[in-house]
Amino acid sequence: MLRRLGVIGDVHCESETLGRVLDALETMNVEAVLCVGDLVDGPGDADATLGMLEARGVECVAGNHERWFLEGEQRTLEDATQEINGSSRAFIESLPMLRRYTTPNGNALLCHGVGDDDEAWLLPDTRGYALQDIPSLRELMLDETVQFMLGGHTHERMVRVFPGLTVVNAGTIHPQDEQTFMVVDFEAMRVGFYSAAAGTTGNLIEEVELPMPDPVE
Repeated sequence: MLRRLGVIGDVHCESETLGRVLDALETMNVEAVLCVGDLVDGPGDADATLGMLEARGVECVAGNHERWFLEGEQRTLEDATQEINGSSRAFIESLPMLRRYTTPNGNALLCHGVGDDDEAWLLPDTRGYALQDIPSLRELMLDETVQFMLGGHTHERMVRVFPGLTVVNAGTIHPQDEQTFMVVDFEAMRVGFYSAAAGTTGNLIEEVELPMPDPVE
């Protein structure tokens, strides 16, 4: 059972930022550090990034960029990772799409997008038909074995409550967006969002309530 977790959002080869974030998390009394994937495809050093995640015991899932890399897809993207060493390849080949955890207030699912859909686009303001276009969200809302989802993909931090599911997104450490990471405390039922930017890494941006899911109607 895990009570207090550090969660890192989409990494995209930002090895220097990742190092600062991991150092900050070492001071925050977390029991484990998780990462939502999208580790490759960025201007930084992919091998350094992947090696650091593995060496420091970060529990990762694969994102759509790992899938694209292994399948040789989307390699014309800007800053697409073209080559990695053998140990880096073995590491990303070993990553699952989902990881499950037990917490004091329910079960948590770590994924990249929404459940097994690694490209599902769920934002704080996603409403109406756009929500209906995410069938994996409905599946998780009805899944009595999952109360919390820790996801990423959108690069936007979020805590959002649905019937049967509370969704939390750590954001990203990529510098093109707000650089954040988070600490989720399942005993205090709080989420702290922290800066991952150079010069302010580890500074608290916002602390919010972690609500239990709404009842399923």
